Amino acid sequence: MDAHTLKVLEYEKIIARLADRCACTLGRRRAEALKPHTDVTWVEARLEETSQARRALADEGHVPFGGLTDIGELLDRARAGRMMEGHEILRVAAAARASRLVGEYFARAADQAPDLFAMADRLGTYEELEAEAERCLDEEGEVREDASDTLVSLRRREASLHDRIQGELAEMAESAVSRGYARERLIVRRSGRYCIPIRAGEQSHFPGIVHDRSDSGATVFIEPQRVVERGNELRDTELAIEEEIKRILRELSGIIGAWAEALERDQRTLGVLDFIVAKARLAGEMGATHPRIREDGVISLRNARHPLLTGEVVPIDVRAGDDFRTLVITGPNTGGKTVALKTAGLLTLMAQSGMHVPADAGTEVAVRDYVFADIGDEQSIEQSLSTFSSHMTQIVKIIHRVDAEARRAQRHGEKPGVNALVLLDEIGAGTDPTEGAALAQAILEELHAAGCVTIATTHYNDLKVFAYTTEGVENASVEFDARTLEPTYHLRIGQPGSSNALQIARRLGLPRRITRRGSEFLDEDDVAFEDLMRQLEGSRRALDRQRMEARQARADLDELRREHEERLEQLRSQEEQALEEGFEEALEIVREAEEEARAIIAELQRQPRQSRVTEQGRQRLGEMRQEAERKLRSLQQARAQRTETEQAEVAEAEPELELHAGDLVHVTSLGRDGTVARVLEDGTAEVRVGKMTVEVRVQELGPPKEPPSEEAQRLAEQMRMRKSLTFSDEIDLRGMTVGEAISELEKYLDDAMLAGATRVRIIHGKGTGALREGVHKFLSGHPHVSGFALASMSEGGAGATEVRL
Repeated sequence: MDAHTLKVLEYEKIIARLADRCACTLGRRRAEALKPHTDVTWVEARLEETSQARRALADEGHVPFGGLTDIGELLDRARAGRMMEGHEILRVAAAARASRLVGEYFARAADQAPDLFAMADRLGTYEELEAEAERCLDEEGEVREDASDTLVSLRRREASLHDRIQGELAEMAESAVSRGYARERLIVRRSGRYCIPIRAGEQSHFPGIVHDRSDSGATVFIEPQRVVERGNELRDTELAIEEEIKRILRELSGIIGAWAEALERDQRTLGVLDFIVAKARLAGEMGATHPRIREDGVISLRNARHPLLTGEVVPIDVRAGDDFRTLVITGPNTGGKTVALKTAGLLTLMAQSGMHVPADAGTEVAVRDYVFADIGDEQSIEQSLSTFSSHMTQIVKIIHRVDAEARRAQRHGEKPGVNALVLLDEIGAGTDPTEGAALAQAILEELHAAGCVTIATTHYNDLKVFAYTTEGVENASVEFDARTLEPTYHLRIGQPGSSNALQIARRLGLPRRITRRGSEFLDEDDVAFEDLMRQLEGSRRALDRQRMEARQARADLDELRREHEERLEQLRSQEEQALEEGFEEALEIVREAEEEARAIIAELQRQPRQSRVTEQGRQRLGEMRQEAERKLRSLQQARAQRTETEQAEVAEAEPELELHAGDLVHVTSLGRDGTVARVLEDGTAEVRVGKMTVEVRVQELGPPKEPPSEEAQRLAEQMRMRKSLTFSDEIDLRGMTVGEAISELEKYLDDAMLAGATRVRIIHGKGTGALREGVHKFLSGHPHVSGFALASMSEGGAGATEVRL
C-alpha cells in the first residue's frame, strides 16, 4: 500500500490506538506491524476473527491475559541450561498460567468464537511448572523457607545457632559496658560475622577477631573468641542455605528448559490472540461494525464516523462504484469535504487490515489493490514547491502508477480496469481557475476511463457540469444551513453544493456593506448557473421520490404475489392430500369387491352351466358392481365438498388475532384461558396459563372463553404496574435500519399501551429522512396510534416525532 497514502490518511494513528489496547508487547508488536492487505480471503478471515472476539467479550467478559509478558529471552537462557532468578521464573510461570486461562476462556466461548477456540486449543498447560513455582517461590520471587526438606532443616539450624550466638553476645556486651570497654549494649554484623563495638583503646582487654573499624578509628568491631567457633558453624550453614536455594532455582529452570519450545509456540499464539482481542476492544469503543466485503468495487458507508474525530461527530453516508465510479464533492470550506475523503479512505484501509469500521450495519467496502490520496496543503518551502506544484507532483505519481497497472493487466490478459480508490482534495486548486478546472476535468476523465473509483473535492462549477453530463460521474455536496449560515457536515450525494463564500464571510463578521458590494461583482452567468443547478436538483429529488414510491409499490406487489402463490400452493397441497386419501379409500373398496367376486367366480366355475347357483352368482356380481359404484360416487362427492369448504375457509379466513402483552386469550391446544406475556417475532407468543408460561403459535390463540378470573385480572394488573414503573416515554432509534427500528418500535408501542401511556416521543434523527419516513408509514397504520406529528423545534424538530396513543 502507498506509504504517502497511509501518512495523509493518518493510518498510523489508528494503529497506535490499536497497539494501546494490547495486553502485552506480544500483541503490540503485531499491531504496530499491521498493514492493509489486498487478498479478499485474508481480509474476510481477519474481519471474522474480530467479530468472534467481540462476541466472546460480550458473553464471557475480559480475556485473562494478566501476567502475560514477552519471555523469549528467558526461554533462551533456560534452553541453554542457565540458572534463572526467582523473579524471572515467576514471569515464566505467569505466562504459563495465562496460556492455561486463555485456553479455558476460549473453550467456554467456543460457540461464539470457533476459529479463536481452534487457535487457543493449541495452547499448552504446564501444571508442574505452575505448581512448583507457587510452592517454591513467594510473590517477590524469593525461595520459600519450606521449598525443600533440606532447606527446612538448614533454616532451623541457622535459627538455633543465631539464637545461641545472640544470647552469648548479649551477656558479653553487658559485661563490656559495665567494665567500660564498650559505650553501649550493641550487637552488629560485619563481613557476615556477629561483633560487639569496643573502644579502640580497650581492645586488648577484649580477646577476639577484629572485622572492622569505625571511620573515626575510635571503635573496633570484634567477634569475641568465645563465639568464633559457633560463628563458623553459622556461616557454614548460611553457605549451605545459599547452595540449596541455587539448587532449587536450577531445578525450576530445568523444568522451564524442558518446556521452552512449547512455551515459545504459545507465546506466538498468545500474541496473535492478544492482537485480535485488541481489535475487538477498539471496535467496541468506536461502535464499529463488521463491513461486508465487496469484490465488484462498490463502497457504501452508512452513518460512517471518522475514528480520529472527538466530540459530537456527524455521521455521513458515502457510496461509489455502483451506478457511478467518480464522485465530485462541492460545498463551502470547513463544511466537511476533506473529512468525507479521509473517512472513505481510512475506513477502507481499516477494513483491509481486518479491523471493524465505525459505521452502521450494512456498510460495504471493496478490497482495493491500491489506495491513493492527495489531501491537504503540502507545499514545501525547502523544496520550493507551491501548493499547486505540491498537489500536481503527487497526482503525477498516481497517474503513472495507474498507467503502469493498466499496462500490466493488459499484458497478462486480465480484466480491464484498475482496482484503485483515488482520493483528491481540491483538485486543480492553487492556479488559474479556468486552467485549473480544465486540468481537473482531464485528470478525472483519465482516472474514470482507467476504471478507478475516484472521490474528489472542488469549488469549480465546471466540474459540477461535468458530473451532471458524464455517465458514471455523480455530484455530491456537504450540506450548508442557509438559516444559521453554518455547515451541517452531512454529505448529500446527487446534489451539487455552493461555496457560500459571501454568507460565511458575513457570519465571520465581515461588514454587510462589503459582502453586498461583493455580490454585485458576481458574474450573471455564475448566478444563473447556480439557479439552474437548484432547479435541476429540485427536479431530480422529485424523480427520486417517484422512483422510491414506484420501488415501494413494486415491493408491495411482489409481497402480495408471494402471499398469493403461497396460498395457492397450500390449496394444491390440500387438494393432492385429499385426492390421495380418496384414492386409498376407493382402492380399498375395489379390493374388497375383487376378493368377493373371485370367490363367486370360483363357485360358478364348479357349477354346471345355467344352474340356479350360477344365476344367483351373476345377480350377486351385478349387485356388487352397483354397490362399489355407489360408494365411489359418495366418496367423490364428500371429497369435493370438503375441498370446497377448505378453499372457502382459506379465501374468507378471518385476520389473525392482534396480540399485545397483557391481553387475555384462549389457548385452543390446552383448552384454557391465559394472559399474553410477550409476543415474539417468529409468529409465536408466550402466554401465562395458571402458574406456568407456555410458548404457542399465534394461530392457536383466540378470544377468551370465560370471563377473566380475579387471578387473571390481578396478573394483568401486575404486568401493567411493572411496565409503568420501568417505561420511558421516549425511544431513540438513531443508528438503526428501518427494519430494525420498526421491530423495536412495535415492541415499544406494546409496552406503552401496557404502561397506560397516552403520549410518547420517537427520536429518529434527520439523516436522509428514510428512517423518519419508515417510522411515519408504520405509525399511520398502527391501531394504537391516534395521531402523530414532528416535534417542535425545541424538542428536536424534524429529528423526532410526537405520537398520541
